[in-house]
Amino acid sequence: MEQLKINGFQLFCVIFLFELGSAVLVGLAKTAMQDGWITVGLAMICGLILYLVYAKLYQTYPAVPLTNYIRKIWGNYIGWTIGLVYVISYIYSASRVLRDFEELLVTSAYSATSLLTVGICMILCIMYAVYKGFEVFARVAELCFFIMFLVLIAIILLEFTGGLIHLENLQPILEHGWQPVFKALFPSSLTFPFGEMIAFTMILPYLHNQNTAKRAGIAAVTASGLYFVLFKVINVSILGADIVLRSAFPMLIAVSYINVANFVQRLEALVIISMVVLGFIKVAIYFFCAVIGSADLFHVKQSRKLIYPIGCIILVSSIVIAPNYVAHINESLKVVTYYLALPLQIVIPILLLITVWIKKKIKTT
Repeated sequence: MEQLKINGFQLFCVIFLFELGSAVLVGLAKTAMQDGWITVGLAMICGLILYLVYAKLYQTYPAVPLTNYIRKIWGNYIGWTIGLVYVISYIYSASRVLRDFEELLVTSAYSATSLLTVGICMILCIMYAVYKGFEVFARVAELCFFIMFLVLIAIILLEFTGGLIHLENLQPILEHGWQPVFKALFPSSLTFPFGEMIAFTMILPYLHNQNTAKRAGIAAVTASGLYFVLFKVINVSILGADIVLRSAFPMLIAVSYINVANFVQRLEALVIISMVVLGFIKVAIYFFCAVIGSADLFHVKQSRKLIYPIGCIILVSSIVIAPNYVAHINESLKVVTYYLALPLQIVIPILLLITVWIKKKIKTT
């Protein structure tokens, strides 16, 4: 990959849009019911701590991606194997996110279209973005950030103007105590989406100004977390906790209720377009990580040659990953969270940081 040249604000935009990604589509902390906003707020705080772990590893090895400094810390054999697992996880995560948006488009807009057709259209656009390089992609993300910001503000204002907000749906607060809040917090709300910031350990070393990485990341995680809290409050206030729990796409249903003076209504198409943009950003980031990691592990000098095979793998995997959307979600909650997200997003980075600290102590003694 070429030396990236993006500024701190562009990094902020990319991280913010990545965090929103599919999380804004499927919703967070549904099992916490009306207390979901508390869960999301706590997950944001834990996510900030987790990002500081990633940033500390980056500061220790600022010139190389995660797949490289794992080998420096734990040796070539163990490090290379774990690095390969990370590359596979990036491809797998890209496939899962792509499947989310394939299901969204087929369910809401293109009921007569196959998942494969929608997936081909999306993956071709994503492959083109990856081929153009991260610098171009970051500029597009910066533009998308302003568009998404205006769209989200407009949706919030219209929901308030239409009299849809009923804050009494948020009561009673902590009806069943803190147990449902913490149960929804760990590990699902922490790993998705905040733990997914592990993807940026592959991209941060390619920044033009490395000093902006920590500030931009903290600001983006905070902004996205506050956004999730706000929209969690709004969705529950409009739909009620029971409907949010049962809905596959709660935000889409909430927006369908907007009707201002029988003139401003039927805004689902606007939301779908916005969600597809977010999906495009998230899949592309995972795609970049897979290409960077593969080129690093297998010593491929021209990394763009990897775009086509990785793109085909992501597309096929998104189709065969689950027989239907229900199985897809269950796999995410019961398998991915515990056997993929927890070790790769939390356990291994913390162990890496502890190993680095021990090595420094040994050298100084």
